[in-house]
Amino acid sequence: MVKQSMKKYNNRPIIGWLYRISTLKCFNYLQNALIVAFPIIVVNGFLETILQTLMTDNGFFVVTFHLEHFVASNVVLINQLTVLVKLLQVFANTIIAVQFSRNVAKSLDNNITCGAMTAFSFIILSIKLGQSNELIFIIHGVTFALLTGLGVSKCFDFFRVEVNRDNNDYQNSLISTLANIRPILCIIFGILVLKILNFEIYSNGINVRIQSIIQTNLTDNHYSLIPMLLIIFLRSISKFMGISTDSIFDFSTRAQLVNLNHALKFSHPVAAVYPTAYSTLYSCFVHLGGDGMLLALVIVVLIIGENKHLRRLLTWSFIPTFFNFSEPVMVGFPIMYMPIYLIPFIMSPLVTTIIVYPFLKYNIIPTPVYPVPNGTPGPLMGFIATGGNILTLLLGLFCLIVSCLIYLPFVKAEMKLINLEHAKISPPLKDKF
Repeated sequence: MVKQSMKKYNNRPIIGWLYRISTLKCFNYLQNALIVAFPIIVVNGFLETILQTLMTDNGFFVVTFHLEHFVASNVVLINQLTVLVKLLQVFANTIIAVQFSRNVAKSLDNNITCGAMTAFSFIILSIKLGQSNELIFIIHGVTFALLTGLGVSKCFDFFRVEVNRDNNDYQNSLISTLANIRPILCIIFGILVLKILNFEIYSNGINVRIQSIIQTNLTDNHYSLIPMLLIIFLRSISKFMGISTDSIFDFSTRAQLVNLNHALKFSHPVAAVYPTAYSTLYSCFVHLGGDGMLLALVIVVLIIGENKHLRRLLTWSFIPTFFNFSEPVMVGFPIMYMPIYLIPFIMSPLVTTIIVYPFLKYNIIPTPVYPVPNGTPGPLMGFIATGGNILTLLLGLFCLIVSCLIYLPFVKAEMKLINLEHAKISPPLKDKF
């Protein structure tokens, strides 16, 4: 019966192709590396949610319940929590890099040394000196961590020396230890090269130039639909691949200020100068639960998901995702590098943009121009930014429902694949949890 079911799904081109991709060894290594870091990431998600909503002057709960005195009286705690959140982000990515390098390393003899050098390499690459020679941590994306782990493991594999099993343990350990000198030197040289290149990029302001070019082109086109879709597509692809591009795509400050000044002048956010500004559209309608409209995915899995372990995982991830911190879902589910979710992850923001664009373009709803507190739940972003417009709230909820419908067939497909794989490997077991 299981073989017939597998054959049935393999005969469907998309399902069969996605299934074959998901069973590749490299994909299993990748998924294993991500899930190992999930506990750290979900804890960090809760801490970041608390920090942004409850411990900043513009936090959602601070503004809603007038907790400014609480923030002012806990500056030391807030500073320590800010440092802790950054360190946990670096630590989680270090775990991903180490686990991935140990998975792909061919020699078990070098496994511990390879993991240690991966951790060292990633931490060194995540640190830079400030103007006063203080240490500053740079938050790299997951892909950078994976590439670090892959590079270190391949370096150890390249210089690997086969040991003679006839020798005693001390001789084999000595041979392996001496063989590690060359890959370590090679890795340190590579780190120095990457640090110099990184310094040149930031000192010459290349990332700032790219951001300025994108912002200028969008403004010159009056934020027309096609450039907007292109930017959202590129952002979604980069997030899906774990590439940190916030410095490139986090712009439109000028449009926000122009729209806000216009609204204050006429006492109403109608007929804004840039009604379809990137920040307006993306933040208030396309970023519900983070990139890819991930709040929709969480809702769908919690409602129809049959796998209890995935439901528990997303239950832990729901609160951070509700406040637009999507890292636990991206890494723990995982969405990142998961072939079956590439289509809905990209399609949901694009479809939402197409739905919302005419409403803003033709002033059917007010332009969201007012500042929104940090950590505001996704569905309330547009509502608060328009000064409490009910139609804007309903439009945001409608976009969330549409995104749920987009994710629905893909969630069902993955649940069936998981059940088929479980039935193929072992007989049904009573769930221990």
